[in-house]
Amino acid sequence: MKKILKIFIIISILMAAGGGAAVYFLSKGGDEVSQFDSRRHLDQSDQEDSHAYRFETDSLATELSREGENKNVMNFDDGDFFTVAYSKSSRDRLDRLIRRSNPDFEKPLIAYNPFGTLPNTYYFYFKTQSPCMVRYTITVEDEKIPDHIRYINNGNTKNLGTEHEFIVGGLIPGMRNYIVLELLDGNGSHREDITYKVDVPDMQSPTRIQHERGKSDYRLENGLFFLLPKNDKYIYFYDNNGTLRGCMNTESEHGGRVYANDSHVIYQTAGTHVVRLNRIGQVEGVAIFTGIRQILDFAYDDYENVFALIQNGKRYQVVRTSMKGGKTELVYTFEKGMKPTSLSSVVSGNLYVSLSNPMGIMRIDGLLSERPKVKLVVGLKKDWKKTTLKKRVIDPTAPKKKKKTEDDKDKKDDKDAASGEAVEVEPEQKKDLPLVGWNMNESVLSLVRGESNGTIDTLTFAVDKGRLIHAVKLQIDSKKKEAKLLFQKETEFDGKVFVQWDPSGHAIVGNGTRGTYEERDGDFKVTREFTYSSGFDGVWKHSLEGMCFYP
Repeated sequence: MKKILKIFIIISILMAAGGGAAVYFLSKGGDEVSQFDSRRHLDQSDQEDSHAYRFETDSLATELSREGENKNVMNFDDGDFFTVAYSKSSRDRLDRLIRRSNPDFEKPLIAYNPFGTLPNTYYFYFKTQSPCMVRYTITVEDEKIPDHIRYINNGNTKNLGTEHEFIVGGLIPGMRNYIVLELLDGNGSHREDITYKVDVPDMQSPTRIQHERGKSDYRLENGLFFLLPKNDKYIYFYDNNGTLRGCMNTESEHGGRVYANDSHVIYQTAGTHVVRLNRIGQVEGVAIFTGIRQILDFAYDDYENVFALIQNGKRYQVVRTSMKGGKTELVYTFEKGMKPTSLSSVVSGNLYVSLSNPMGIMRIDGLLSERPKVKLVVGLKKDWKKTTLKKRVIDPTAPKKKKKTEDDKDKKDDKDAASGEAVEVEPEQKKDLPLVGWNMNESVLSLVRGESNGTIDTLTFAVDKGRLIHAVKLQIDSKKKEAKLLFQKETEFDGKVFVQWDPSGHAIVGNGTRGTYEERDGDFKVTREFTYSSGFDGVWKHSLEGMCFYP
């Protein structure tokens, strides 16, 4: 019996030791994954000092050639790029080439900008025998320019797969660029790599723009600044170091907005056209507004519907059409004398509109119904008293009605409290009240997605107040019919100012008149300020994580 007990104790000790070892190695593996997640985030920040270029890089790199005996890049004919039909024909051609060539990592299928929408980009397709992820690095000889690193998002669990299709962007115009493609395992460990080189032609926009650090010690958020210069049909991408990393093409003009979600980029390509691109630049939808002259602003509902603000004679309207084609339909006509300035993105079938006359913000509900209606208006009651919407006005500066409770019985007006009679209570006197002294002639709305749920929405925009431009963050509770000023602070002296607030707390503030833009931290301190060479119609920052890149 003692012998059996002794054996049992020994086995228990060994099992305990084994379990401890298993926990150790599992936790160690978790640490490795966590470290890789952190490393990946830093790699894609464009703020690291990494520099993959070496003395021997040029001699070891394979040149990307679109013509001649060493041609290894497919070319696609020019055409009407911004049609679903053209993109589909290019997609079909790529699929035929893939079936015929059976590309692998050593001999991938490479095509130059196959859909015509993303100049200076290269399409890659290949298969690997075992699951892996792909990382690409854009490096140049100039040591002052940090590497541009991205992890391709293939949509699979842990980002591992055997089929790899992606666009390599981030190439710097006017320079020889080196593309280092790497295969990695699930922990980010290197398995195999190959290097290409290509000379990229100059573009109209400057390759590098001046920038200065601000008083904030925080790092910039990951992503690229989408800059829409005046009198230029291209939309340019600048990284966190002010380096030009590519562009998007248009038919004739770009408007003032770029939307991005986890699967598409949506932007204007002509006076009445809006397109939707997927992660490889293919046009998957085109909204063409008919019977109008010009889109003043547009909004997208993340499905197929695009809404545009237009002027029809002396009246302004919101109209709608679909990415799948079809007629242009009237959604809402503003009353005579009303002057809307911008639209927010669409959430739950609702749309916010900023107005300079009467000054305020209105919300239109039921955009796809037969009779969309104004749900509410945030404004000063005195400004809206001559309109038919005066009963829908939420005035944050007006006295609020409040019922007294049983605790007030001993007070002089306990009789009114017992009867439930409402009494007027003056709002708290604050330094800054919503709408007071605001001029919204050039306000451009942006919805803070992470802080909006369809009932309580957070809008951000800029207003002219007291000859200074203020950045504003306004929360609107449609259920309680309340508007709360979350933030109001001076940011610029003059100009048309764009404000975009990231749910993480960082803000992008761009002055289109002066040609400057900056990123600010959660305390609204400047992290970095950039100076562009001319004015622009808009600036928006998007990471494209979840769409193109593994976050």
